[in-house]
Amino acid sequence: MKEEKPWSAVYKEIYVLMEKKRNQMFRESGITSAQMGVLITLDLSREPFLTMKELEKRMCLAQSTVVGLVARLEQKGFVECGQDPDDKRIKWVKRSEAGIELCDHTRREMHRMDEEFLAGLMPKEREAFVRLLCKVRESLS
Repeated sequence: MKEEKPWSAVYKEIYVLMEKKRNQMFRESGITSAQMGVLITLDLSREPFLTMKELEKRMCLAQSTVVGLVARLEQKGFVECGQDPDDKRIKWVKRSEAGIELCDHTRREMHRMDEEFLAGLMPKEREAFVRLLCKVRESLS
């Protein structure tokens, strides 16, 4: 009788496969997954810009890490940075047109990858799968 893998091992294998595909997509765009995390955080904020302090807080990252990520994104033209005119200590960051286009492209690609990963499931199975994942997430909260 064949022994089944624990669900956590299967989950990790799926995660690794998905991460490989995402990283390949990001490499093709010339950025890292961490840099994409900055763009996604800015995109999800629905604000015209975020202060660096707010970006650090939302991403749960150290100031030095966020500063480095933003600096590389600015060099590549995906974000624009500036200072508050009333308080020069406050620095803000926003997506440039290229950053907005990259987020839109990434969103479409992530949707395509989601469809690819779930292609072997029937619609009812997909619903059950997502419902069960949500239950697991809630139990961890």
